Amino acid sequence: MKSYKKSLLEAIPDEGSGTFSALLSKANTKVVRDTLMLLTKDQTESGRIDVGFTIIYPGCNTKGHVHAPKEEVYFLTKGKGIMVIDGDEFEIQEGDVVYVPFGKFHRTINPFSIPLCYVWMTVEKEG
Repeated sequence: MKSYKKSLLEAIPDEGSGTFSALLSKANTKVVRDTLMLLTKDQTESGRIDVGFTIIYPGCNTKGHVHAPKEEVYFLTKGKGIMVIDGDEFEIQEGDVVYVPFGKFHRTINPFSIPLCYVWMTVEKEG
């Protein structure tokens, strides 16, 4: 038998009634993600920083939002996806760092078959 290499990022998920994609097809939304808060602004000296870890499940996305008094940085730790910032849409993958300026609408989409995971940090404007 010949050896070969395959990327997890391109693997095809198993099918069946107990799979995530089957359960998702019964849901009334594609906004399915978990966020774990790692540090909140009341735990920092400046009182302006929040840090979290988000997992966006395969075939899902965030609603998208704006937080005008904050800028944000994402560090992708696993998977790949699509980021939309004020109408600008581009592919992202593990190892990427994405900067979202103050007041810009942003949304993260995972059309792929493995979870998209990232650490994010927001910093509020001074004053």
